[in-house]
Amino acid sequence: MRILTLVLLALPLSLLAQKKGQPTWPELNIDAKTNLISYSEVPKVADATAPELYDKAYGWLKGYYKNYAEKLRKSDKDAGLIEVFARFPIYAYDKKGVKTASRQGLIQYTLTLLFKDGRYKYEITKLNLKEKSYQPLEKWLDREDSNARNHAFYLTDIDAELKDVVASLKKAMTATEKAEDDW
Repeated sequence: MRILTLVLLALPLSLLAQKKGQPTWPELNIDAKTNLISYSEVPKVADATAPELYDKAYGWLKGYYKNYAEKLRKSDKDAGLIEVFARFPIYAYDKKGVKTASRQGLIQYTLTLLFKDGRYKYEITKLNLKEKSYQPLEKWLDREDSNARNHAFYLTDIDAELKDVVASLKKAMTATEKAEDDW
């Protein structure tokens, strides 16, 4: 009876030990048409013209990205278009699921911003691992892959990074300018 009690008490601890260091898979948006990972939305900004929205986004771009001019691929105020090609590093995880300082590669993506009066659209597409040839991230979605554990960690980090980009953009686009004091 004592052995059975010990086994029953130890069972939850062993299950916790198995889960420690195990990643959780992020819920990524897969575009229905392309079957690729993407982030897209059309936020509304009341009483803002397309040129005003363009200027806000361009200002955000200059402050958000280091060396923004290198990342800027297209910029057309008349057409209401900004296209950015950016990248960020991903890092390895140890056996316990702790992020290390060992860089595992660079993730690249394209951010496209389109502007119309009262709204703008952002699209983050073409996510890939920087290599000699194009390495799309969608192959990392295979949970049966021999490296699936690491891919889950990487995808979670990538999702968090891109959600930060979106949150920063949205905050900048809805910010109101302070009126100057009349001195």
